[in-house]
Amino acid sequence: MTTSGAQDAPSGSRKGWIAVVAAICIWSGFILVTRAGGKGVLTGWDVTALRFGVGALLALFFLRRVSLPPLKVIALFSLFGGIGYAVAVYSAFRMAPAAHAAVLLPGALPFETALIAWLWLKQAPSRRQRIALGMVFAGIVLTAADTFSGSARITGMQVAGDLLFLCGSSSWAVFTLLLRRYPMQPLAATVATTLGSALAYLPVWYLFLPSTLSQAPLAEILLQAVYQGVLVVFVAMLLYTFAVRQLGPQTVALMMAVVPGLSALAAVPILGEPLSLLTLAGLGAVTAGAVMGARQAPKLG
Repeated sequence: MTTSGAQDAPSGSRKGWIAVVAAICIWSGFILVTRAGGKGVLTGWDVTALRFGVGALLALFFLRRVSLPPLKVIALFSLFGGIGYAVAVYSAFRMAPAAHAAVLLPGALPFETALIAWLWLKQAPSRRQRIALGMVFAGIVLTAADTFSGSARITGMQVAGDLLFLCGSSSWAVFTLLLRRYPMQPLAATVATTLGSALAYLPVWYLFLPSTLSQAPLAEILLQAVYQGVLVVFVAMLLYTFAVRQLGPQTVALMMAVVPGLSALAAVPILGEPLSLLTLAGLGAVTAGAVMGARQAPKLG
């Protein structure tokens, strides 16, 4: 029996590492694919509709396997983890480069989560966490400095995009804190958020919001539908949950700290968006701060 356990442990560990690497690839690719969509024909409203429309079809498949939370919780999850996040982020990708998204979405998330928890829940960060948050804030400031060093026309667009990235990140930070306040299985939270968002958003999009869906190439529609509605909403979440179970939350959180740098560096050859020295310095500060913070990440109950 001991021998079997010894053999199973390395196998589970290997599967955990495979899962976390796959999740990192999906979340890094999210920034690249969404930025590519921001340069395409589809509007941000359309990409949001594809995310929730395809995601809702998958959510219906899993509906019988989960126990949904109360309507109030579904509404909160949908507002912050669904519609608020998606509308802000997909609009921002039409205005600002992928490197800024890398800093201001996954990079700024620990800072904003800790700040909102401090102001809202009165949970003051430890000294080590304050240092880590200071490094992340420095990275945000460096990215802002890069924005304001451009021309007036580009700066105006990038300022709006950067502010929307911060709004999206703040929305996801609130969603993260709501998940702690209303703990449930990840699949149940995903199904509730996706279905609630689809029911609230899709009718408004269809009736009132500008759309270029009928003009977009089929390849662009399929790429955004599959990546946003399937890989990001469901597959990455399940991989992340499995990796945490196999490797522990601290190890996985530490690995996730590479997402900002990886996606920003990949944007150089894939999207043709060069990194300025200020943005590169910002990425370095954000990644270092995220690593420091993840090393002390507490286990969530």
